[in-house]
Parts: sequence; C-alpha cells; structure tokens
Amino acid sequence: MYDRSNKEVKSGTGNNGDIEHIENFLDAIRSDTPLALNAEIQIGHTSTMLCHLGNIAQRTGRTLSINPKNGHIVGDDAAMKYWQRDYADGWVEDLTIT
Repeated sequence: MYDRSNKEVKSGTGNNGDIEHIENFLDAIRSDTPLALNAEIQIGHTSTMLCHLGNIAQRTGRTLSINPKNGHIVGDDAAMKYWQRDYADGWVEDLTIT
C-alpha cells in the first residue's frame, strides 16, 4: 500500500480472493441459483469498469467524461486507445455493443 507521495507504507502477501470468487460463481451456475452469488453480476461489472476507468484516467493524467448510460469515455481519443485491447492476428473480436 502506498501513500499519496508514492511511499510504501504497508506491504504483505496473501490471498486476494480470486479462488473464492471463482468458486462462488461456478457454484451458482452449477446450482442454477443466481441468488447464491456473493454479488450481483451488474455490481461486479460496475466495480470492474470503475477500476478500468480509474486506470485510464491515471495513464492519461486527466479527468474523464463518461457516458452514464453505457460507461464509455466521451470525447477523448487518447483515453479511448486504452479502452480496447490489441489482438494477435487471427484473434480479432467481432462484437459490437451499442
């Protein structure tokens, strides 16, 4: 953990909960019980998207304008270059979300 001046104030190792999250997700699918999830899918999506947008804002060094309906970055081509990934030849994603 780092403070605002980027000085390390705490370090450690440990379980980040990935195994438990995956097990919970798979158990909910196997049992066909969406309410067994520790968090709703939309909450997980929103939390992850906020992390990605924060990372993009950090990389560009500025505040982002976000469309509240779809979460997309508005009017910032430099930030948008971080919005998608580069695919290896033959592995191009063919999906359009509107």
